[in-house]
Amino acid sequence: MTEQLLGLTLAYVFLTAITLLAVINGRLPWQIKTTLVVMALGFYWSCYVGWKESQGWPSATTPPQKFLFHYAVIEEPNEERNEEGDIYLWLTNLKDNQMAEKPRAYRLPYDQAGHATIEEALIEVMNSGPQLGFFGKKMEIGEKPKDKSAFGQQTYELEFTPVPDPSLPEK
Repeated sequence: MTEQLLGLTLAYVFLTAITLLAVINGRLPWQIKTTLVVMALGFYWSCYVGWKESQGWPSATTPPQKFLFHYAVIEEPNEERNEEGDIYLWLTNLKDNQMAEKPRAYRLPYDQAGHATIEEALIEVMNSGPQLGFFGKKMEIGEKPKDKSAFGQQTYELEFTPVPDPSLPEK
């Protein structure tokens, strides 16, 4: 999060410098002014994207391969509103069997098989406690078919198991 905030700060400083430059040196050639305006718009876009990332919005990046599953929200596809649906996961990365400091929200495209798997994991979380999850890509899909059978195509594979009991130290 620190890199994102540093990037946002630098981007805002750049936009301020561009504004001051345009006000103070108003006699620049139009090519330079145009280039500066395009660069300023690019930095504005990076600020917008960076701000969303720093505010905890769900990441569209690939979830970690091994994680601790906390919760999920499933939005099913809606043909009337032309919505494809999404699955939002709340996970803690378990890279090298070490937990990350904070959990992270991830967004995945809706998938019928993933929906069923995640619902089972949610029931287990409510009944018996945390679930250990594994994420993997199953197949790559180039273009999405436009027929109704496109909903529910498997693009990723999720597997959940109960968190094993910790081993007790020897006496």
